[in-house]
Amino acid sequence: MFERLGIVTNIWAKEMENGARFDDLMVEFGANGFKDMEVREGDYLRNSEFGNLIQKLEEAMLDFTDAEFKIICDAVWDSTAANESSDLNKTKHAALFKEIAEFVRKAAELTLSYAMSHPWLSTPVDSETDTQKIVIAKKLAYLLCPSRARLRLVDLDTEGEIDENAAIANLKRYASLLPDYPMIFAVENARQSATLTLKLAVAGGVKLTYDETNTYRADGTTLNPPEEFWGNVKMDNLTSVHFKQKTEAGVLSEVGDGYVDFKAIKQHLQSGDYTGDLLLENAPTTHSLVNALKSRDYLLGC
Repeated sequence: MFERLGIVTNIWAKEMENGARFDDLMVEFGANGFKDMEVREGDYLRNSEFGNLIQKLEEAMLDFTDAEFKIICDAVWDSTAANESSDLNKTKHAALFKEIAEFVRKAAELTLSYAMSHPWLSTPVDSETDTQKIVIAKKLAYLLCPSRARLRLVDLDTEGEIDENAAIANLKRYASLLPDYPMIFAVENARQSATLTLKLAVAGGVKLTYDETNTYRADGTTLNPPEEFWGNVKMDNLTSVHFKQKTEAGVLSEVGDGYVDFKAIKQHLQSGDYTGDLLLENAPTTHSLVNALKSRDYLLGC
């Protein structure tokens, strides 16, 4: 199971802050067997050369209808497969899409998804702005992998009592946007318990990304017992499972011994015939590949 472990790209944050290129790290990790990659939003990404490419792409989106942009996304990947980009040369922003096609060429053997922080648990202050953010994110997710597009939201801002009806309404609205863009839409448990997040995801008609580490507080107590979550979840509810380890010192840079029982998680996933991806999300260091390889070896030993 763990031989097909992928990664969340925020593990590269320190290296990218020191000047490493996103695409170089992507190629290096892919060559080492980490084929599933979730592109995680953040300052580390936006301040990079790839972040600059994303910003230019977001601005260019305004010049195309939803249908036109989808055609371009498909053409970028089709032209890569055919080694031909003549159709893209005829579009607006041809130079930009040539850059995108070069990135796609490097990512051709990978499965890329997209994730960002977004307060989906709260009623939006400005519904139109809120909708536009999701539309842009969905388009980016589709461009990264038209054959298996996925967008994940994690709410790091909403605190206190949750208006469940508002959260469910948000998810249903988000899922309904861009119906012609085939996509897995997911949310992750963060500040709220995994059990509550699962309940809202199912009611909203979206998938769950599960991170058991987020269930543990600094002292090792839990927001909800993992057994409670595993007793309620169905494998069809899950699209991704994240792996990192936590101790009283915080999230570790390598998966090892700590609060999270990875062997138990593996048993739950195998007994349920889980088919989603498994993504490593260690704390960032300046040698993330070494950490990732050691983490994979540890998990393979579970």
